[in-house]
Amino acid sequence: MESHLSRKYTLAELEPGWPEDLSTARVKSSPRMHGSMMMSLRRVSRSPENSRLYAHGDPVHLIDWKAYARTDELIIREHRDEAAARVGIVLDLSDTLHWPRPDAVRENGMSERIPQKIETAIRVALYLAHAHVTMGDMVSIGILDPGGEVTKAWSPRSPADVLGMYQMCLKSGFADAIQSLTMVTSWIPKKFDTTWWLSDFLAREIFPADWSETRKLAVIHVFSWLESSSEWMDGGTSYRDDSRGRKIYLGDQLRVGDQWREAMSTWREKVRKSARGSGGVYMAIDDRTNVGDFFHWLITEAAS
Repeated sequence: MESHLSRKYTLAELEPGWPEDLSTARVKSSPRMHGSMMMSLRRVSRSPENSRLYAHGDPVHLIDWKAYARTDELIIREHRDEAAARVGIVLDLSDTLHWPRPDAVRENGMSERIPQKIETAIRVALYLAHAHVTMGDMVSIGILDPGGEVTKAWSPRSPADVLGMYQMCLKSGFADAIQSLTMVTSWIPKKFDTTWWLSDFLAREIFPADWSETRKLAVIHVFSWLESSSEWMDGGTSYRDDSRGRKIYLGDQLRVGDQWREAMSTWREKVRKSARGSGGVYMAIDDRTNVGDFFHWLITEAAS
């Protein structure tokens, strides 16, 4: 497969197990994965990630005597072991994510296939699940019910489980495939080391930050590119308002004065502040988001 650097892949094409995986660098440097979480307790190692000067009271047997012979300095070298992280991936499958509807796309005169927001969210969720399972983490994918609670889940045990689920999504439809497996296992509330939260935040304006404890929270705000842009809108077909008994098409009105862009910016900022207020990181995506940009966010902010 081409690298995302040689062709600008979008999230509408994202698949679990791509070469540009979260774990690529770690897999190359480690013959056996032990997890993505680094333990806070340090131990002595000859292949250190950190070194410091000997302090009064340190056990003498922790001194690196070879370093002392070279430098005349008493050096303590330390290393932190890898440990399996408990990872929760929360998926919102609300009706608002089943947009745009194929018939609505055709009514607006578009011949291209435009994936629904739920497909983009599930592609990202499966990619993240595959990356974490490959690193040796314990992953649970939970589904939000209409009340905003997570009651059902699926826990892949291997990368092959995730790839198998992806093939089911291609065959049966993304939402149907995920729901068929998550009806089997109950979600067990636990303290996660990492939580990924994927939603469009329309059915619920902000995520319930107190639903579970987590050390690291990443909020992924899922849009359709049709929501991210107003250029496609036609005053004669877009966004009909029947609320007052009149059939009014709002496409032109939304484009005048850049009202649509301002409304979307306000919406993103509200969710971003909610995420940051809970100690999390935030990214807004849509089906046309460049995969390289998404990976850059994962490496520099979400997974750091």
